[in-house]
Amino acid sequence: DERWRRRPVGLLAGDAVAAAIPLSGALYYLRRALDPYVELRVGDLASLLSREISVLILADHVVAAGPEAAMLANWVEKGGLLLRFAGPRVAQERASDMAEQPDALLPVKLLAGDRQLGGAMSWSQPAGLDSFPPSSPFAGLKVPAEVRVTRQVLAQPDARLADATWARLADGTPLVTHATRGLGRLVLFHTTANADWSDLALSGLFVDMLRRLVALSAGVSGIT
Repeated sequence: DERWRRRPVGLLAGDAVAAAIPLSGALYYLRRALDPYVELRVGDLASLLSREISVLILADHVVAAGPEAAMLANWVEKGGLLLRFAGPRVAQERASDMAEQPDALLPVKLLAGDRQLGGAMSWSQPAGLDSFPPSSPFAGLKVPAEVRVTRQVLAQPDARLADATWARLADGTPLVTHATRGLGRLVLFHTTANADWSDLALSGLFVDMLRRLVALSAGVSGIT
């Protein structure tokens, strides 16, 4: 019975040294949100994928072309759920010459750089969240009025973007996008996993969204 299968979650940050720093580390809020509900594992990519896991979360981690990308692609195609969060590294990679070789492990194509909402260099204001569409796994979750996003990476507009969007900001731009890949899934939060670009990670909604995504993943059985 799928309900009784385990769903271990692996965590990997772009800056492994600072990842666990309280309040600012890329993995700090992820660990607090998920630790009561799932088995969490932290390590390098090879060690995480050497054991069975259902979900792998990359927090502002740029996937290097070559063996790393191939290893991840193989894992996703066999049924893994790869959940990624944006951040300065992901935005910078899109703005660099590396953007000529699009990251194949993102659910949608991204525009270069990032978009700032509010602050001295922006005319716009921080954006709230729109209600979740019925087709989203987050459908039915209450959106707190106080949650605001101040920065995001933007998806390249195309005809499939609406269907690929599971959550969006009040201005219509995507907050969470997804795509299927083989037997697995690619999911991207277009903001950070900590509070640097939004206060989503400070809300109970963050916990609920993560739990819904873990529940979408394929479980594993036995000792791993």
